[in-house]
Amino acid sequence: MSYKIERYRECKRFNEQYKEIYQFLLANADKGYNEHFHWGRFEWMMCHSFLEIKELEKIALFRDENNILVGLVTYDTCYDDQTYLLHSVDDKKLLKMMIDFAVQNYKIEGKTRIKANQNDVALNEVLAENGFVQSHKDNSILEMDLQWDMNYVIPQEFTISSKNFEIDDWKYQMVLHKGFDNEGIPEKWDEELLKPTPNLKASLKVFALKGEEYCAHCGVWYTQGETAYIEPVVTIPEYRKMGLAKAVVYEAISRAKELGAKRVVVLSWEEFYYKIGFEMSSEVCCWEKE
Repeated sequence: MSYKIERYRECKRFNEQYKEIYQFLLANADKGYNEHFHWGRFEWMMCHSFLEIKELEKIALFRDENNILVGLVTYDTCYDDQTYLLHSVDDKKLLKMMIDFAVQNYKIEGKTRIKANQNDVALNEVLAENGFVQSHKDNSILEMDLQWDMNYVIPQEFTISSKNFEIDDWKYQMVLHKGFDNEGIPEKWDEELLKPTPNLKASLKVFALKGEEYCAHCGVWYTQGETAYIEPVVTIPEYRKMGLAKAVVYEAISRAKELGAKRVVVLSWEEFYYKIGFEMSSEVCCWEKE
């Protein structure tokens, strides 16, 4: 089998290749060794205000002889969060090509760093064979089975946004800004960042409200398949420890369950998720090579 490499074109958030990448990740990231890079993670990256757009050309699509997308090399939002190799076949020739591409195009301070799921036996073997050394655990993928009802209680002064809630863009930006412990007033997002993303379901953006104030938020990414993906979850500091985070998470994933999701995943080490019913699914380790 031979393979060809195609660069992500135009340094544009959503180009004509994006739909195909979405379909590839949707088909291959429900479970197993690609579960750490759900399509929702890629779409969140593409709409993120911190996205290093100038580096998008370093994303590579790998196609087989039938022009089918079988591999993707990418970073996540910031170029220094290197490097993710997603693949639908375990051909060592393909994996070697993907690794070689990463070595040539992803390097910081003389090192290439590749993130690999511990369940990805084939990729881990080829990394070791090509001189990479496993340095540290990079992230955990936690999962929850959605075969049970998720009930929550919040203080009476708060409400949960409805499925047809009309989101105020500035209040949404502020709950993210404050929820990630940033101070001051941010610069307002420009029109490009405010455009709906290709696979957005606004009903899966859930907010805890106190009057008109956005106090907590959970976003869930789901269209079809088994797996929904959580990104982000925030509560602004003055409203923490009130059960709001649990409430928005449970509400958002309950809505995804209604649409057909069987499980939900989140990338986190936070004890909070274990407390509300998540369990370890897999881990991602960083491999390095000078």
